[in-house]
This record gives sequence, C-alpha cells and structure tokens, in this order.
Amino acid sequence: MSHQSLTDNSHGPLELAHAKLNLGLKILSRRQDGFHDLLSLFQSVSLHDTVCVTGAEEISLSCSDDALSPGPDNLAWRAADLYRQQTGGGGCHIELEKVIPAGAGLGGGSADAAAVLRALDRLASRPLGLSRLAELGADLGSDVPFCVRGGTQLAEGRGERLTPLRWGTAATWWFVLVCPPAPVSTSWAFGELARHREGRLLSDSSPYSMLISSARGGCLDADKLWPLLENDFQPLVEGIKPIVARASQLLAETAPLACSMSGSGSTVYGIYDDRTAARRAEVILRAAEYPVFVCTPVPEPIDGSGTPI
Repeated sequence: MSHQSLTDNSHGPLELAHAKLNLGLKILSRRQDGFHDLLSLFQSVSLHDTVCVTGAEEISLSCSDDALSPGPDNLAWRAADLYRQQTGGGGCHIELEKVIPAGAGLGGGSADAAAVLRALDRLASRPLGLSRLAELGADLGSDVPFCVRGGTQLAEGRGERLTPLRWGTAATWWFVLVCPPAPVSTSWAFGELARHREGRLLSDSSPYSMLISSARGGCLDADKLWPLLENDFQPLVEGIKPIVARASQLLAETAPLACSMSGSGSTVYGIYDDRTAARRAEVILRAAEYPVFVCTPVPEPIDGSGTPI
C-alpha cells in the first residue's frame, strides 16, 4: 500500500452515478460462497445520481435523501473508506444527490459507490486506474465493478466477471422505467427463488442465454434479443406484489419493442425505438400514479463535465 494525497480541489469533481438495467437475467446454481451464478446483460442508462467528493481529514457524507444513512453503512461511505485503506490517503466529504430509487433493481447504491471510487481516483496524486477500481469494487458488491466502467457488458459469475459488448446498430432506444413504490430486497428475492425451485439447478441453455453468450466479444443484435428477454425473478415478484404486475401489464399495452424487469425488481421497463411512443407510455403510466423515468443508453462512464472517461 502506497501513501498518496488528494490534490487540492475546493469544489471537488462531479461524477454521474448511472443506473443499471438488466436486459434479461438468468439465475443459475448457488455457489459454495453463498452467492449465485448469474447470466445477464448489464446496460448503463442516463438516469443518474450525482456525487461530489472533496478532500477532508475524515470521511463524511451528506445525502439529499433523508431516508438513507449518511454513515459507515452507506455503500458510498464504504467505498471511500476502502479507497483510503488501499492508498493510505486521507478522508473526504461526499455530497450525494439521489435520483435513482432505492430497492428498485437499478443498482443505485452500487453506482454511487463506483462514482465515489472514480472521483477519489481523479483527485489522487497517483491514480489507481479503472481496472484496479473495478477490482476494489468487487469487495463492496457484485454490481460495483460494472458500475465503475458502465456501458454494455455481459455479466457472469456473481456479476463480477464482465465482458464488454457492443450493439450491432446504434443504440437509439428509449427506456421507460416504471418504479412501483414496493422496494424489493435482493436477499429476500434470492431466498424466495431458491425456495420455489426446491434445490433444482437451472442450465444456461435458454434462447436468451445462448444468444448473449454467443455475442461474447462481438456484436449484439437487438432485434433478436428483445423477443427473448426474461428475468427469473419477475414471475416471483409479480406474484407477490400485484402493483408490479399491474405496471408490467400497462407497459405491455403501450406496444414497446420489449418489456421486462430489472434486477430483483421492483422496476419494470419498456423499450421503444421512437421517442414519441416512449413519452406516450410515460404519460399513461404517470396517469396510473406510478413513478416513471424516461432514459437512454449510456455507452461508457461520463464525468460531471460530460466527457467520456
């Protein structure tokens, strides 16, 4: 571990903590370490929190959402502490402006932690680089390594084994995210899924799994992917939370290219290739009193100035 200092920056860099969508999610076998092997396509989207980090003697955090802890149990705080342990540096103050709903399957906490790591590295006299930040992120959570880099990536293992992919055509889609006020605990979802399967192990030979696996290292064909989207958690969550099932039904009635659920829920989303259609769906879902966000794909991490990292 080498000692390094943070450069003088009275305002601190802004980092956009982009939400993550699961474009399909297959849960495979339970591992000996207690995690599950999964197969998914992760996609960064333009919905984001904003993180500002400045050097300080100790770690502290302020958050626009009073429901979230500003202490050591916040993943953003833990990211700063981990970075300090690894580099021998000092503390920092984190300002976190929340927009991504909590418990919605959008990786908001992981995105915030990744943004803190990137911000600290930008302030550091000897930056670690994105590859090392992604390695550190794996100690914080399964989604953090992806959120460090973002973009479009095939996720395997518990989510830490990532393969960057690219779309065969320009990713000019609009995602309509519907976030029912029914947070879902990821640990609960995994437990319920295991109970319903009664020990059965699933293979990765579904049409969805075979398609995204075949794209490893190459291009994704969206026209082939959309009809195959499936999320193993979705039937379970919709069966227990009717408000999620109703949101899915309303989305399907707006004729999207595809619709699915992200992560363990509760966010469901529709995909559109026409902005007007996406906005029309937004109006319909808002009229049903659902929180709704319209966003677009983000190909790579973007800093606060709008510059790709």
